[in-house]
Amino acid sequence: MHERPLYSDDRTGPVLALLRANPLALVVTPGEHAPLGTHAPVLFRHGPDGADEETVAADGASLVGSTLVGHMNVRNPQWTAMREGDRALVVFQGPHGYVSPTVYGVTPAAPTWDFTAVHVVGTLRPTLDPAEVLEIVRDTARRLEAGFGQGWDQESSVDYFREIAPGVGAFELQVESVQTMFKLSQEKPEPMRRRIVEDFENSESATHRKVAALMRSRGLVRMDEEAEELR
Repeated sequence: MHERPLYSDDRTGPVLALLRANPLALVVTPGEHAPLGTHAPVLFRHGPDGADEETVAADGASLVGSTLVGHMNVRNPQWTAMREGDRALVVFQGPHGYVSPTVYGVTPAAPTWDFTAVHVVGTLRPTLDPAEVLEIVRDTARRLEAGFGQGWDQESSVDYFREIAPGVGAFELQVESVQTMFKLSQEKPEPMRRRIVEDFENSESATHRKVAALMRSRGLVRMDEEAEELR
C-alpha cells in the first residue's frame, strides 16, 4: 500500500481498534497463475512474548511479531495451496465514504474518497490439527459474538462445532509489517472538514456516519464550543 505520512497512523491502539471493529479481512496469498484471495474473519491473537491485546495497545509497541488467526473452508483452493512459511497480505477495510465537492463550498474543487485501511504482511502457519482448529473457531465465535452478537452462548453447540471442524482449516499469521491509511481529509482546512463531518452525519449511509464519528474522535474538527467561539 502506498503510505503517505499525512494519513498514516503507526499508533498500535488505533490500528488494533480498526482490526477489532472490522474483522472480515481479505487474505491474499501467492497462486500458481495469479494471487489468491479469500474474505475471512481474522483476529489478533497475541503480541510478542504472548502479550494480550490490551497490553499491546497500552504499550504502543509495534504489532510486528504479533500473531493473527483466521480460518477458511478446507475445499477452498487457496487453502489447499497454502503452505507453512508462505507470506500473506491481510487487508482490513475500515469506514469509508465519497466526498462530493458540493460539500466544500468552494470552486474549483475535486471529489475524493475518504477511507481507512490497514495492510498486514506476515508468515503463515496453516493447521488441520483438530484441537487447534476447534480452539481457533471457538475463540473466533466467542469474540465475534461479544463484539457484534446478542450474547449467544456457544456451549450447547460445541459438539456441532466438533462435527464441522474437519471441514475447516485454521491458520496463524506472524506479523512482519503493518501499513496504514487513515485518509480523513486531513489536508483540508478545519472549517471544510467540519462541513464534511456534518454532511456525513446527516447521510443515510451508515459508513458515512462512521467516518464522521471517526473524524470527530480523532480531533479533526473542533468541539462545538470552540467552533462557536471562532464565529
